[in-house]
Amino acid sequence: MIGAIRVRGRWVSLDLLERLSRRSQGPTPPPRPQLVEEFCRATDWRDAKGRLSLSSARVALRRLEALGRVQLPPMGCRTQSARPRGLPDDGQPLPELPKVSARCRPTNLRLRLVQNEHDPAHRIWNRLMVREHPLGRRPLVGAQLRYLIECDQGILGAFGFGPPAYHLECRDQWIGWSDAQRRRQLAQVVNNSRFLILPWVQVKNLASTALALSTRRLATEWHDQYGVEPLLVETLVEPARFAGTCYRAANWVALGMTTGRGRMDRTHQRHGAAPKAVWVYPLASDAVVRLRGGRYGHCGRRV
Repeated sequence: MIGAIRVRGRWVSLDLLERLSRRSQGPTPPPRPQLVEEFCRATDWRDAKGRLSLSSARVALRRLEALGRVQLPPMGCRTQSARPRGLPDDGQPLPELPKVSARCRPTNLRLRLVQNEHDPAHRIWNRLMVREHPLGRRPLVGAQLRYLIECDQGILGAFGFGPPAYHLECRDQWIGWSDAQRRRQLAQVVNNSRFLILPWVQVKNLASTALALSTRRLATEWHDQYGVEPLLVETLVEPARFAGTCYRAANWVALGMTTGRGRMDRTHQRHGAAPKAVWVYPLASDAVVRLRGGRYGHCGRRV
């Protein structure tokens, strides 16, 4: 498109970027969040429920800044009292957790959906991840759902789901995606970005049973939250730490290894990330066909 640049799958007018840059260089530039919202409204950047996608717009503008296409006021400096980057840990003790869980059967497992940041479960989820998960404070970004794994004896672990990797060669080949198909359908893939079973909890088949519970609920609750029906769940497993046994037991499919370019790579350059095993789980029997842009009817014919 002449007079526009493509970012995160959208065409953005160069005139709009020039206008934002001029306003940013004035004697009294508006605050950066105001310009992000203006950019979001001008591009009609909204989610499936019609809400402004301010988080996605912020990421897009940072990328355009790095390319020299727009100049915005600098992001505000953080003071010593400001909340640190990443998941916060309020320092409060974790709830009493089961040390020996022989009485906790997989049939008694349940998932508690973390409703919002005001939900007490939100703080518990953060504490668990910061203190027990290998990724520590690294934040979840974009659309996300969080769950606590519970039984009658207490909390056993947690899940986090978020946006998928932009490009995974083995996944894209398995689906049969072209670049254009991937850009259109990627929102229907969800990433299992966090999975924690507390190290002192020992329950046979706990991890695979919890995975099965999560995949039964994910499609409905993701659609309720974001207005998009997910068709596939993916995850990346570090072979040096984990064998992916629980994913295999829960009927996930091993597709291959990443190339170490980073989850959101768009430039096809290596960034030093260790290769990871790619596992996927279809949430519908015709997931692959629908991800290619087709659909099966009731008689099994593609329509």
